[in-house]
Formats: sequence, structure tokens, C-alpha cells
Amino acid sequence: MKKYVLKIDKKYFIFFLSTYLLMLSVFFFTSIGTESYRFFLNMRRYFPVAVVVTLAFFYWNYYDFPIKKILPDCFIGIAWILTHNILDYFAYRNVSTNINNFFDIAFGGYVFSLLIFLRIFLYLVFKRSSKFINFMFGFIQTILLLIPLIELSYFSYYYTTISTAASIAFLQSNPNEVKEYLLQNIGVLGIFCFIVGVSLLCIFLIRQNKLEISSKITSVDFRKNRKPFLVLLVLIFSISIYLPKCFAGTGVIHSMLGAKQYLDNAKKFEKYHKEKFNQLQVITSANKFAKPSTIILVIGESAGRNFMSAYGYSGNDTTPWLRQSIENDGTHFLRFNHAYSSYGSTIQSLERALTEKNQYNNKEFSQSLTIIDLAKKAGYKTYWFSNQSVKNTADTPIQLVARTADVTHWVEDGAERNRVLYDGDLLPYLKGVNANENNFIVLHVMGSHELTLHRFPPEFTRFGTAGVFDLVSNYEDSMAYDDWVLQQIFLYAKDNLNLQAMIFFSDHGANPYRKRVADNIPFINLRIPLIIYLSDEYEKLYPQTTSILKKHENQYFTNDLMYELIGGILQIKSDHLDEKNNLSSEKFQFTRDTLKTDLGRKNIKDDYNEDKIE
Repeated sequence: MKKYVLKIDKKYFIFFLSTYLLMLSVFFFTSIGTESYRFFLNMRRYFPVAVVVTLAFFYWNYYDFPIKKILPDCFIGIAWILTHNILDYFAYRNVSTNINNFFDIAFGGYVFSLLIFLRIFLYLVFKRSSKFINFMFGFIQTILLLIPLIELSYFSYYYTTISTAASIAFLQSNPNEVKEYLLQNIGVLGIFCFIVGVSLLCIFLIRQNKLEISSKITSVDFRKNRKPFLVLLVLIFSISIYLPKCFAGTGVIHSMLGAKQYLDNAKKFEKYHKEKFNQLQVITSANKFAKPSTIILVIGESAGRNFMSAYGYSGNDTTPWLRQSIENDGTHFLRFNHAYSSYGSTIQSLERALTEKNQYNNKEFSQSLTIIDLAKKAGYKTYWFSNQSVKNTADTPIQLVARTADVTHWVEDGAERNRVLYDGDLLPYLKGVNANENNFIVLHVMGSHELTLHRFPPEFTRFGTAGVFDLVSNYEDSMAYDDWVLQQIFLYAKDNLNLQAMIFFSDHGANPYRKRVADNIPFINLRIPLIIYLSDEYEKLYPQTTSILKKHENQYFTNDLMYELIGGILQIKSDHLDEKNNLSSEKFQFTRDTLKTDLGRKNIKDDYNEDKIE
């Protein structure tokens, strides 16, 4: 008897180990740029999944059900574990620096287990396999299989996975557009074959669910032995609590939910924005540039001033061009020494930096005017060029602001599919700007975003070893590369676009010596650069603004006040611009003692070691 039990235990242990290793292997081999801590996190994440999968297999065996009758459930689980991860890897392996899909794998395991536990529970309750149970599970299994099958079909046609951008296009389509799309791409015969195929699949799965109930099921009496029911209920309840979150994180569903969130926010934004923009009245300066001119705003990513040689960092010369420009031409290049982010994450930071919304008022993003609106009212043609990703994410506030510009380009939209994209890929877009117009250009770079090894071409490696992962040297090299990109933007605009002002600030900072945290963000992750270039003509035309900005170089500032600063540099007055929030105004009200960060939860005055890297 002991030998028999040991044999059974060994069988389930091997099953558990195989399941666990399968999930880890799929994650490992279909991921790119995944840090070791993420892999260890998934080692913990997939352990309970493998446990419940093994329990499901055990219970099915325990009640003497034929193994072949769970093959449809096995196929569903494996389809979810493999499909999105493998397709996403092949779609983006040459252009992406961060592929980290883990929810599909967990969902595949959990949904397999839940289907098994539910079936056993229903058989225990009803003591038989009914047509209703067979139909219900056959229908559910068909729906669950449709998503991987649709993604496979989509990939075979477009050679990519279903992204947020594709989901937005789908959700924006009306029934007639969907009909036209299907007729154009797969035709009547294709639609007919799809309907027939799904129907046959559903019938097959319903038939597969028919089985004979064993005596172990019929002999269980709830009144005498409640344990089997209670154990199954606990397992079903436990999985059901987590499964919706897991499902929402899977590839296709995450894209669809992101698209829905984007469109919902877009509706709110558009509802108010058009009316508010039309009502916006501005007074522009009587002093005008001699010929059409350009103002440029460059939004950095994860650039911490503590690691910039332009701010005194001594580890390496990470920003040589900015440093030399400030040292050799401090008249035109103004360095603001105490700038902070309002938050340590891009979306929350920039939805404030780009609009009227800030830490000190109660404005809703959807009802706020933007820097693009100010520039348009000041008579500028507006451009937004970005190297940030939009295909697999919906950074709703940023995209909504960006898409109000007259001209928008995301590098990945027109990118080659066989290489990684860098911030230098933004430079060609400047050649499309008309030098005979007044231009306001926003460039949003990837900068020093996580996985900094992939933020600069290997040939630009200066401080580390090309292609070798090292948090600190990779971060320094990414900053040095973007310093070069800033130089190229400046030189082209100065020589070709009559550049009058160029502003560079970052969404938030970073610390390569420490892992990024979502809560209790340290001050070093909130310290950012703010550097402004003003031309000779600008300084002569607007001496008061120039003088105030120079006087405020040592003033404390948070980037949620960029909206007013941009308005000040554009030389406009409006009821929608608060002079007390404008760093270029004598009325600027904030000091080190009154400024806040971390969405108002921290006081800047509590940053006692501002120049210290810790």
C-alpha cells in the first residue's frame, strides 16, 4: 500500500514540476530585457498556479474520470500559456527592448483548473452529466479558445499581435465598417467558414464533455460528508477572486481595456476641450520676431539631475554638450538648479506638466487647457514628435494632449521592423517643419527609461561595455546619448528654423543604484533638470522675461507648473494663466518652503540632501 501511495505521489510531483517548468520556460524564452528580479517574481507567481493545476489533475483522477475528457481543457490552458507570448515575441523581438508578458501564462493555468473544479462540483451536486452541463462547458470552452484563435489569425495576416492602437481602431468602428472590413479582407466565404468552424468546434466540445459518472461521485452524500464540497468551493472561490485581474492583464484583453479607457477619457476630454479652446482668449506681446521663428520643448524621460555632469555630477561627463553650453554661454543657456517632478511616474507627472492641472488646484485633466492650446492661440503651428510607445499602451493624458497638435508623429508608427528605435530617430522629423512658419515643437524622448542598455546604439557606448548590462554605466550612457540628441536638435533648429527658445525638462528622475518603487518615492527620483536656451533676439526683444528667468535660476520649481512657464516664454497673457505659478514672472509665489511633490504628499523642504546620491 505504501509503495502504491509513493508511486502516485511521485506521479503528481512530476506533473507539478513539469507544469511549473513549462510556465517558467515560456516566460523566460519569450521575454526580452527582463531583469532578474522579475524572473524571480514570476517564479513565485507561477508556483501557486502549478499547485492548483496539479490539484485539478489529482481530483479528476481521484473521481475516476477518463483523462481524455479533460483534453479540451488542457488544450485551452496550453493555448493561453503559449499563444500571446510566442506571437508577441516574434512580432517585436527585433524592435522591442522590453517584452514582459506574464498574465497569459498564469491565466492559462488558472482557467484550466477552474473548469475542472467547476465540473467536478456540479457532478457532485447533480450526480450526473446533463445536457445543460455539457452545453454550458462546451460554450465556455469555445469562447475561451476563440481569443487565442483570433490572435493567431490576426498574426498570420498582419505579422503582429493585437495592440492597443489596433483595439482603438476596432472600438471606434461602427457595424458597417466592421462588415466592410471583413468582406474586404476575408470575404463572404471566409465569414461563412469562420461561422461554420466555430459552430463545429462548439459541437465537438459539447460532445467531448459527455461522460459516465463514477460511483465515487454518486456515493458522496453532502449530509454525511461535506469536505469534498467545501474543498472544491474554497478552490473555486480562491481562483475566481484572482482570475478577473489575471484576465484583464492578458495580452489581447489588456489592449482592449486600455483602448476602452483611452476612448472613454478621450470623450470626456473632447467634450470640454473644443469648447474651452474656442473660449480661450490670449493677449500676445506687441514685440515680434523679425521673421518666422521656432520654440522647442524637449521632454526627457527618467533624467535625474544628480547624474548629469551639467549639474555637477563627477562620476562621468554624462552631458558634455549641456555642461559646456552652460559653462561657456551662461548668457543664453540657463540652468535651473532646484527643479523637481510632481510625481515619480510619467503619466501622473506629465498630465500636470502639459496642462492647467497641478498639485495646487482642483482642476480635472479633462477640463484643462494645454500647452498646445497656448501655442496655437499664440500663432504657432504645433508639432508633436515622440519616441514613446503607443502601440501597446494607452498613456491617455499624454496622447490626448499630443493629438491636439497640428502635426503628430510617433517614431514606431513608421519604423522598420528589424531594429531597435532610438531617440536619434526623431531627428529626421525636424526636416519636415516649415521654416517659413512660426513653429512650436514638442519632442518626447525615451531618454533613460528602464532598461537603459537599449536606449542608445551600441556604438555610442562611452562608459560601459557595448552590449553588457550594467545599471549605472548604462544609465550614464543613455544620458550621454540624449545629450548628443539634444545637441543635434539645437544645431538643426538654430541653423534652419530660426530657433528662439528651447526648453528641456524631464518627467521625473531616477536612481540607477536603486530599483524603482511605486510608493514612497525617494527625492532622488523626483529631482529633474530644467534648462532653457534663449536666443540673442529673444533676450533683446523680451529683456524683462530674460532678466526674471536668470534671477530665478536658483529658485525652487516643480514641473507641474510648466504650463504657466511655457505661457510666459510664449509671451502671452490670459485668464487661464496664473502669473503666481509662472517662473518667468516677478509674481512667482513658490519657495522651497511652500512647494510640494509626490502629488502633494511631500514637502520639497524635507529634501535635506539635495546633491547627495543615496
